[in-house]
Amino acid sequence: MKYCPRCGGEYFDTVAACGDCNETLINENEWEQRVAQRNTEDQEVFVKVTIADDQFEADVIRDALEKEAIPVLVRSFSDTSFDGIFIPQKGWGSILVPEEFRRKANDIIEAIQKKPDDTGNDTGDTD
Repeated sequence: MKYCPRCGGEYFDTVAACGDCNETLINENEWEQRVAQRNTEDQEVFVKVTIADDQFEADVIRDALEKEAIPVLVRSFSDTSFDGIFIPQKGWGSILVPEEFRRKANDIIEAIQKKPDDTGNDTGDTD
C-alpha cells in the first residue's frame, strides 16, 4: 500500500498521487517511520511563535519551517460553531512549534516577515 504524507490517505500501489491533496504518495515503510515520528512529536510541548494574518502566510511559514525539519502545527481561529466565522482581529491562525525549536523558528519567521525596506539596503529612492 501507499500513503499520502499530507492527509494520510491509503492507496493501492498502482496510484502515484493523492486524489485529495495531489501529493506524491510514499511507501508503507516510509509511512510507518513518519507515524512513529509523529507519535514522538505528540509527546512534545508546542508553543506559539506567531500569529498568521491569513492562510497564505500560514502556509509559507509552515513550508519554511518544515524545510528546516522543524515540526509545526498551524491552528486556524475559525469556529465551526459559528458556521466557519473567525474573529479577524486575532489574525487567521497561530503557528506552534516544539519548545526546543522556538529560537530557530523565530529567526526563520522573522526573515520571512521582514519587509524589503527593513533589510538596510537602498530602496532606490533618490530624493
